[in-house]
Amino acid sequence: MSIKKRVLQIVGITGAISLLMGSQALADVFVTADITKFKDITVTVDVFKQKEVFIFVTGTFFAEGAAEADAIANQSNQENVVTGFDEVPDDRNSAFGIQKAADIVDSVNGNQGVVGLNQDTSNMVNQANLVSLALTNTGNRTEEASLTTSQAEAEQVNTFNNVTHFEVLDVDLVPDLTASIENSVNDNSGVVGVNQNAGNMNNQLNALALAVGLGSKFALSEASLGQFNTSNSVDEIETVRSNLIMASVNGNTGVVGVNQSTGNMNNQASLVSMAVLTSSVAITLPTP
Repeated sequence: MSIKKRVLQIVGITGAISLLMGSQALADVFVTADITKFKDITVTVDVFKQKEVFIFVTGTFFAEGAAEADAIANQSNQENVVTGFDEVPDDRNSAFGIQKAADIVDSVNGNQGVVGLNQDTSNMVNQANLVSLALTNTGNRTEEASLTTSQAEAEQVNTFNNVTHFEVLDVDLVPDLTASIENSVNDNSGVVGVNQNAGNMNNQLNALALAVGLGSKFALSEASLGQFNTSNSVDEIETVRSNLIMASVNGNTGVVGVNQSTGNMNNQASLVSMAVLTSSVAITLPTP
């Protein structure tokens, strides 16, 4: 009996719990709400872009031809002295007679090819005309290559020089030193270089380096020049100089260099360096 009662009591308790749980209420609820929302958004973007491109091109070729032309000159005047008269005389009417004239009149016209002219009437003057030409031709062999290079360099130096030139002016002011080019250096074809000087210790130069490659693939050209005049002294009294170029250096074809001077210790130069690539070359002469 006691055992059954306990069982019933347990069953009763369990039933009571079931009733209590079964007594809970369930319902569906609908809720409507208005929601206001504020949001501040800040976006900061830092952009850094760096781009480096390195392109290296290398190639190997076997040249079937090469042309190289060099024109190099070095002219120097150092520690030279030119003296006209060391003092002016008391007799101002006496003429010292230091008259020097360099004239090119109706000359160097209608030439073809390479022409070089130097003219000088004074002391310690360096003048030069340099021409260097190189030619290479691969013909119609387009698969082959050639190299052309030309270089023209000149260095002219005048240092520690002294010039003393005293003259007495006459009524007509006749020039003591005259350099003139009149009706000259016209209608030439090719390479023409002209230097004219009536002064002292001047350097004058015309230089041309030309390399021509027919069917070439590479061309290099370089020209450099250095000129120096330092620690020089010039004493001139009543000196009149004339330097004229009239009706000249007209109608030329090609390369023309002209230097003219009546002064002292001047450096003048005309340098040309050309390296030319071409598939064909035709040389024609003007019709007489």
